[in-house]
Amino acid sequence: MAAPQRRSRNRALVKPVVRGRTKGRGVAGGAPKGTPGRTGGRVKRHGAWPSRRTFVVLIVVPVLLMLGSVYVHTVAAGLEGEAARLEEERAWAESDGERLEVRVTELSEPGRIRALARKNLHMQEPSTKDLETYGSVGEDVASDKGEKNKENGE
Repeated sequence: MAAPQRRSRNRALVKPVVRGRTKGRGVAGGAPKGTPGRTGGRVKRHGAWPSRRTFVVLIVVPVLLMLGSVYVHTVAAGLEGEAARLEEERAWAESDGERLEVRVTELSEPGRIRALARKNLHMQEPSTKDLETYGSVGEDVASDKGEKNKENGE
């Protein structure tokens, strides 16, 4: 069995073994077409995209930006419609609230309440002789004159 041959660490100083190849292997024009050079095993073809990164930058990113723009505009249009609907609803609620305030004012008039009390509850206005007034102190007496009348038996 033959011993393996040692390879030189500095390949640039070693002459090529195969005839027809130049020292600048992998350099543009140095290697025959279709042979992998320093491109990492990738074959460069004329007229093809130079790299995937260029394709992504020139095609994919603008397409995604356009689709995102269309989506944002669609959402914005929907929100504008919703805002207009809510504005109409708010205006209707305000007018309805004003109408109800007027109705409350009409229904709470004292004359209307007295008329309903007489009609439905059979209540009547008190006469002046049924009313007693309180003194300035707020005691439960008619007046000084009324107190004297009570003492006299009147």
